[in-house]
This record gives sequence, structure tokens and C-alpha cells, in this order.
Amino acid sequence: MTSSTASRRPVAIVGLGCIGGSLARALVAQGVEVRGWSTSTSDRELAAAAGIAVPGGAAPFAALCDGATSVVLAVPFARIAEVARAVIEVVQPPTRIFHVGGLQQRQALGMDESLWNRAVGTHPLAGSHDHGFGASRANMFVGATVCVEDRLDARGRRAADWLWRTAGAHRLDYRTASDHDRLMAWVSHLPQLTALALAHTLAAANIVPAATGSGARDTTRLAATPLGAWPALLKGAPDELRAALGQLEATLAQLSVALDTHDDQRLAAMWERAMNWRREAAGGNGGERRA
Repeated sequence: MTSSTASRRPVAIVGLGCIGGSLARALVAQGVEVRGWSTSTSDRELAAAAGIAVPGGAAPFAALCDGATSVVLAVPFARIAEVARAVIEVVQPPTRIFHVGGLQQRQALGMDESLWNRAVGTHPLAGSHDHGFGASRANMFVGATVCVEDRLDARGRRAADWLWRTAGAHRLDYRTASDHDRLMAWVSHLPQLTALALAHTLAAANIVPAATGSGARDTTRLAATPLGAWPALLKGAPDELRAALGQLEATLAQLSVALDTHDDQRLAAMWERAMNWRREAAGGNGGERRA
């Protein structure tokens, strides 16, 4: 534990599921005092057993956030605005309020201007299709990229940088909320829908999971994700998502033509481009990580 870590005030985390729980575990492992809260009794009990301070009472936000340097909202997407409003009632600047929502634009979050000005998006590109504190792990963010809104001032950037780098993040990517949401259409929403389509196609063909190998299981992993907030997330950048889906359809059409015409050269060129991209993704950003 470094002296800068030791001198930090507590970090409060609202939501102790996979993301919030993993952040709490990572910070505790680095000697940071973490206070956490969840509406789930099971998650609260598991977090307390893992060394995370969990305040009691039916309305714990005042005790949770008292003296905290940062408050992180790791609640389901649809509840971010509601919880942010409750937290703002008990904390004042300079305490920073961050959320980990998959969208960052004010309208998508359902926030008014004053609320949005206080709660800033810091979205880690890591996670799991499982949920709850039981799915959390201390190394979830090791090597990960975190997308942070660029509207933070210098002090806010230092706070975000310390928070996520202490948790193991390799890179903080600062961009506008609208740029973030457009990017997510390609790197998060498109992969989710692609895995969904592939799993649905295999199911419709009556392919039983027991008859598949690791290739089918790996490429359909995201299809195991519960629907949850996805309908709202998929509406975040509809034009960009339509463009991404259109590009995927065009790529599949190219593959179909290459196979129909026995165009091995076209197939090889597409194969090489995809292979090089995947190898860079695996080796150039801190190794494999879940998204």
C-alpha cells in the first residue's frame, strides 16, 4: 500500500453486484477503506464477509458517504438517476460522484442538467455475464480501459485516475458522453447482439449445447447475459447501432459471396484482417479481459 493510497479518505460504492463488488474488492486489496451498500441482502452479507464496511439501517446513504472522497454508483442503469439524486442530498463538493453506466448522455440517463453536472460517467470496459457480488473478483479491472467523460476538471480527473488505476485499470479514455455512447454501439452493443443472434441461430437449428465445443461457447458467452437494462442501452445511440448492424450484415454477405464463388483470395483477406485485429486485441491491451 502506497502512502498516497493510505492517505485517501474512504470510497463509497452504491451497488455491490459484479462491477461494484469487483471495484470494492480491488480497492480493499490495495488498503483502501471501502463502504458499500446494496438493496440485496445477500450481496451486503457477502461484501461484509469480504472486508467491506456495510452500514446498517434502511436509509444508509448519509453514513455510507460521510467523509468519502468519491461515491461510485454501480446500480442498474435504469436506477442511476434515482440513486444519484438520493446521494446528492447527503454529499457536497468536493466529494466526487461517479457512475459506471453503459451510457453517459444526459437524456439516456434521464437526468436533469443539475443532476448530470454532479454525476460523471466512468465506464469500465470489463464485466461478466453473471451478476451479483458472487460474480465479482478483485482482478476484474486489471489491464482494463475505463471510458471517462472529458467534462471533468483537473481535480476530478486526478480522482478518477486514482480510483480506477488503484483498481488495476491500464488506461483511462477521456471522451465526450456522445462519443462514448456511439463507441459503445460498436464495441459493446454490437457484440452483445451478435452473440445473441448466433446463439438464437444455433437454438433454432436444434443444436444442443452439449454437442458444441469451446468455439461455440466462447463466441456465444454474451448471450447468457440477462435482458435487464439492455432495451434501454440499445436505444442510446440508435443511428450508430443501425450502422454497426448494417456493416456486420455486409460482412456476412461478403463471406457468403466468397463461399458461393469459391473466392479463396477474398476469404483469405478477410480472415487475415480479422485475425490480426483479434491478436492485437488479445495482446495489446493488457491481455484478455471480459467486456
